[in-house]
Parts: sequence; structure tokens; C-alpha cells
Amino acid sequence: MAIPSGSGTEVIKSTQIIGLTDSVQTLITGVADHIYTVLSIIVCEADDQAGDQINIYLTDSDGSSNPAFLLRSQPVGAGETFVFNDKFSYTGGTQKLQIKVKTTGNMDVRCTYIDQDWT
Repeated sequence: MAIPSGSGTEVIKSTQIIGLTDSVQTLITGVADHIYTVLSIIVCEADDQAGDQINIYLTDSDGSSNPAFLLRSQPVGAGETFVFNDKFSYTGGTQKLQIKVKTTGNMDVRCTYIDQDWT
């Protein structure tokens, strides 16, 4: 991506996943000429059952490369909420921000981010 020199837009957005279990879900799918700044990711263990662990990482859009972990094996106890509020940015086009629950937990996830569009 070239250094932006014209006008663009900057919009705060959010995405959510309700009932995330043993699977990988995409929070943000990158688009060319966009810069994403993630403000927070809130994860709540919704069943008040045994806790679980989550992974949060960046990967290529097609999932073919090794993930770049931002958080690995983070425990979220039964009925607990975990807040990842370390801000970070990445450019779109080839990357996705993904989350994975490692076993059978039931997690609700909310991600808040700024989307800068320079197309």
C-alpha cells in the first residue's frame, strides 16, 4: 500500500460473534488500501460452564501462511470476561484478524476498530 496522500474516510466500526465454539472465526477481513486500528476485543464466556482458551491472530486472506499470534492460549474462565485492549494497526488486502476458541467453550466476542479507507 502506498502512503496515503489524498482524502479518505475514517469510520469506527464493530463486529460481533455470538456463541463462538470450537472453530475459527474472522473478526475483520482486510481490504486493499485500508488501514485497520483495533481498539478492543471483548470476550465473554457465555455459558457459565468450564472455562476455555482463545487465540487471536493475523493471517493471510486465504489462510495459507502461518498465523502471527497477538494472543495465544489466553484462558477465559467460566462466566468471566476478558478484554484485550492493546491497540494495534495493520493494512488490509492480504490479512484477516481471526479468533479461535480452543475447545468447546461458548464465547461471545465484540471487536471495535477504526477503518481508514484510502481508495
